[in-house]
Amino acid sequence: MDGLKDTLMRMTKTVTKTSGELLKSTKLSLTLTSEEENLKKIYMDIGKKVHEIYAYGGSLGKFFDDRYRDIVDTEKRIRETRNQLDQIRGVKTCSQCGRSVDRSAEFCPKCGARMDNAAQAAPAAQAAPAQVTPAAAQVTPVQVTPAAAQARPAGRTGHTCGFCGAENEASAKFCLSCGRMM
Repeated sequence: MDGLKDTLMRMTKTVTKTSGELLKSTKLSLTLTSEEENLKKIYMDIGKKVHEIYAYGGSLGKFFDDRYRDIVDTEKRIRETRNQLDQIRGVKTCSQCGRSVDRSAEFCPKCGARMDNAAQAAPAAQAAPAQVTPAAAQVTPVQVTPAAAQARPAGRTGHTCGFCGAENEASAKFCLSCGRMM
């Protein structure tokens, strides 16, 4: 009986020690991950600051000059490729949020940005946010009749804008036609 008791005590100590080590290991892994994420954030902040310096005509030396030219060239290739994809898909890309939007849309359904110059627009980091002018804010909503609401094309699950009566995707936060928040 004493042998069984000793065996159980050793097993209990082993399990306790292993559980404690597992807990310490987990805590250390979480701390390590947190610190690595913090370091990545610092790197990103430095990179953003360097980008801002170059965007405003500054320079930090040959190495950074070369890397910045690489960034500019890569961004250009990305825009060109995105435009080619948009042409094939029959859409355009929102300059504010990057969402693919129907070519006929005047505003992005996700962020509400005006879509009139999306093909030539500056990258989202440099583009100005869409502004609602006081005059535009005073537009009277359109009265949507039940017949108009039912006249949506077959298979569409969107909803009708209460301001202009345009048909929108169900997930749209902003009207494709007038840019109003849904």
